[in-house]
Amino acid sequence: MALTELKGKALGSQRVVIERGPVRVFAQALLDEDAVYDDAAAPVPPTFPFVMSYWGSMGQGGAAGLPIENLRGKGRAILHGEQEFIYHGGRWPHVGDTLVGEGVIADVYEKAKSDGGKLEFYVTDTTWTIEGETAPAVTTRFTLAINCKPDAAEAKPLS
Repeated sequence: MALTELKGKALGSQRVVIERGPVRVFAQALLDEDAVYDDAAAPVPPTFPFVMSYWGSMGQGGAAGLPIENLRGKGRAILHGEQEFIYHGGRWPHVGDTLVGEGVIADVYEKAKSDGGKLEFYVTDTTWTIEGETAPAVTTRFTLAINCKPDAAEAKPLS
């Protein structure tokens, strides 16, 4: 059963320093040859906020702050779901910026599968603000899906 009691849970703050090397490597991985990403004050690529907490979090972050240890188990496969980036119209993050992210588990729900199993969905929102500024720069929305196999007694035979 999906851990619906997690909905609304604050995930705390993360502090991330945007570094030139990770920005350049990320752009190269996307096959983006734009020279702007070689600049000492390069802007981050549009989808970079998804990896910020892994590449500059000063020892914090990972899996969008979800309690992964509570989501694992026999017959449960953890899958990457959707990701979304909402830029708020403030200043775009650049190399050298420090961002502070406030995370929350925005939604938890499940859907039945035709084989008797289910999919659980955990949606996190992290709103990132450039340190020293008041308006948020970007919100990352990440959906983690758990593919749950049915119990052997509950499994529907395949035709």
